[in-house]
Amino acid sequence: MFKFFQSKPSPVGPATEVGSSSPQELEELAEEYRGLILQQLAHGGVSTSSVEIDVHQTGALRDGRHIFVGMLRLVRWERTSAVRLLLGLPILESRLRRQLKSSWLHEVSHFSGVWLHASGQLQDSMAMQDLRALVLDIEKSQSRAAAPDESMWSLPTDMGHLRQG
Repeated sequence: MFKFFQSKPSPVGPATEVGSSSPQELEELAEEYRGLILQQLAHGGVSTSSVEIDVHQTGALRDGRHIFVGMLRLVRWERTSAVRLLLGLPILESRLRRQLKSSWLHEVSHFSGVWLHASGQLQDSMAMQDLRALVLDIEKSQSRAAAPDESMWSLPTDMGHLRQG
């Protein structure tokens, strides 16, 4: 019997199957994720000049969909943007997950979240002193105590003048 519609099985399955995504397709998916992260940062009032964004494919799950993670690196201290990013990271991730659930990306990949890293350039800088002062101000406003308990957020005693402002 002659079979008209018989074709040879493809050695590579559809683009959404494990092992079948080309590096170019994975890069396109990563760029889509990057675009969504940029949108949410802009919506949240975070200056994109203060953060570097990388999206990495970290593996694949049993269902064949690749896993992507957003890596954010705080590279410049812009007080408003930095505070919004540092305190609002859970909000950013929640909004991204909600947006992804209604996106085609959800059908072809998994999102494992957003990670945040402060650049080494910010270490031992005025940015860290500013951040410590912000944490102390938040604690003060919440506890209404005369002086917050000593903690890793506390300013060294020689920088006590920053607590007043």
